[in-house]
Parts: sequence; C-alpha cells; structure tokens
Amino acid sequence: MIFCCFENREKNLPYFICILINTKAQKSLLKPEERIIADYLRPILPTIKQFKYSDLSALLQPAPRLVLLPEFDGLEQAIAQSAQEERLEREPLAMTLSELFTKGIIACKKGRYPKAIKYLEDYCQGCTDRNSKDYIQAQMWLIKVYKIVGQLEKAIALCQLLSNHTHPQVKTWATKTLAMLSKEVSHV
Repeated sequence: MIFCCFENREKNLPYFICILINTKAQKSLLKPEERIIADYLRPILPTIKQFKYSDLSALLQPAPRLVLLPEFDGLEQAIAQSAQEERLEREPLAMTLSELFTKGIIACKKGRYPKAIKYLEDYCQGCTDRNSKDYIQAQMWLIKVYKIVGQLEKAIALCQLLSNHTHPQVKTWATKTLAMLSKEVSHV
C-alpha cells in the first residue's frame, strides 16, 4: 500500500488527506521484469540502507606471479601426436587381409582395443568370403572388443548377423553371446 499526503492550503489548516492506492492495480501496470522483481525478489532481499566502505588496498599490491608446472611442458606435442594417430586410424590401412587379421587379433590380446577394432573392421570390409573361418573369427573378436569398450549396440548387431549363420557352432555361440549382451544392455 502507498499513502499520498496533501496539505489543505485554502483554509490554512494542517490536515492531510490520505489516498490508498491498491498494490494489485499498480503491479498490473508494471513491465514483466519489474513485476518479477516486485513479486519475488523484494520480499527476499533486504533493502540496502547504507553502503559500507570497503578496503581496496589489496588492489595496490602487485599481482601474483604465474608459474607453469613442468608436467605441461610437452602437452602441445602430445596433443598433436594424438591427433595424428586419430587421423591415421580413420584412413584405410595399406596391408594385406591376412596382415590385418593377424594384427587385429594380436592387438586384441595386448589390450589395444581401438587398433584392434580398426584392423578387424578393415579386414571384414575387405574380405569377400563371408563364410571363411578367418572372417567368422574376426567377427567374434570384434564382438568381444565392442563389449569391452562399451559399444554394446555394435556387438549386438554383429551377434544378430552371426546368429543366422549356417554353421551350428557359430550360431550357438552367437545366440549365447546375444543373450548375455542383451542382459547387459537391460542393466545399463
């Protein structure tokens, strides 16, 4: 509520007329931003009665010296080398199919999963005989590696392909692995 006071000057009497202004009507005239402040912030924030003097002498002191840690000395070179390795991983490898297959399995066994995926994917793309023993083994290794690195969707897709294979052992292995992968996906 707001009270406005007026003095009656005609009769020279000191009386006051108070006018009550409805706050709801006043709020409806405010802009939306001002209304938010009036409704929410004013009741929460205390009114500032007086600004207090702040000690600004800390600004007169010199800025602290920046010291770079030696752990970051070769960081730019490491980043550049990592970027170059990533570019090389995307390019098709100039190797024979047997080299890709062998290096892919060796990389799997040594725990170098990104390289293993690259070798084995390139092998599977280049292989023309989809029923060969090496092709089936490459697919199985890829499923195992996809599972290890958390690419369960790719592992499941490959398992579904192998579950339709004509060889009964491949079909059995793919069906069991598919059930295991499906359980892992449902837990995630």
